[in-house]
Amino acid sequence: MRFLIVDDDESIILFLRTFLSAYAECLTAGDGQEALAAFEAALEEDRPFDAVFMDILMPGMDGNEVVQALRRMEQEQDAVPARCFKLIMISVLTDSQNVRASFFHGRADAYLPKPLRREILLAELAKLGLIDPPARPQ
Repeated sequence: MRFLIVDDDESIILFLRTFLSAYAECLTAGDGQEALAAFEAALEEDRPFDAVFMDILMPGMDGNEVVQALRRMEQEQDAVPARCFKLIMISVLTDSQNVRASFFHGRADAYLPKPLRREILLAELAKLGLIDPPARPQ
């Protein structure tokens, strides 16, 4: 499994990579251009990402713009819907306009507010079938 983590905040990248590396190979990008290059390379290598974790507020291209470009690249590859990457938007923005844009325009599968919490992150990944559900204490 492969995850792409896109955020301009190095502490968020470190947090996500720390927890997610137990479940998948994690590549990171600090801005939209890096994300597009990594995504294109993954498609060319026929090693697409299973999930993309995308920040909304970034310099240059914002996360919603980057996602639109990633979805176009994916469509150009004739990706089967079952093989389309899962999109997890992450942001301090929780207003309905940004949430709606992420889900309807970017086809987000989850929206996680910052600050990120490990338990919520793992629960969402389990809901999406990207990891096994966390074991409940007996």
